[in-house]
Amino acid sequence: MSVRDHLQAIYDKHGSLTPDILLEEARDPKHPLHKSIFKLELKEAAWAWYREQAHELIRSVKITYRKTDGTALDVRAFHAIRRENGYTYEPTEKVAQDPFLKKLLMADMEREWKQLRQRYDSTREFWELIAKDLEAIAA
Repeated sequence: MSVRDHLQAIYDKHGSLTPDILLEEARDPKHPLHKSIFKLELKEAAWAWYREQAHELIRSVKITYRKTDGTALDVRAFHAIRRENGYTYEPTEKVAQDPFLKKLLMADMEREWKQLRQRYDSTREFWELIAKDLEAIAA
């Protein structure tokens, strides 16, 4: 059976599929998906969780800019910049002032946009959402 088949079987059994349901089903070491999920030792898994919490904390911090018309604009205080050894978070002000960092950020934006477009390109509703957002921006 493929992973999709196993996930479909779990869905059929429970009438829905959530990470919690999957974890409960795959908790049994004999379950075919067990090793796909429970790859790490407990200490490594805990560290991975703490690391994700740290990412969330960094991404959650916002700063407010005042536009020339007086309206407020909330943006992330730090942006993830791809480096040779992984990502590092840089202050928004530094990224805005450094042409190289700005270029790196723009390259990631383009990559993410292309991935989003590739995922939803075939749905008319995706393009309707894009058009609606563009109209709102132009207004």
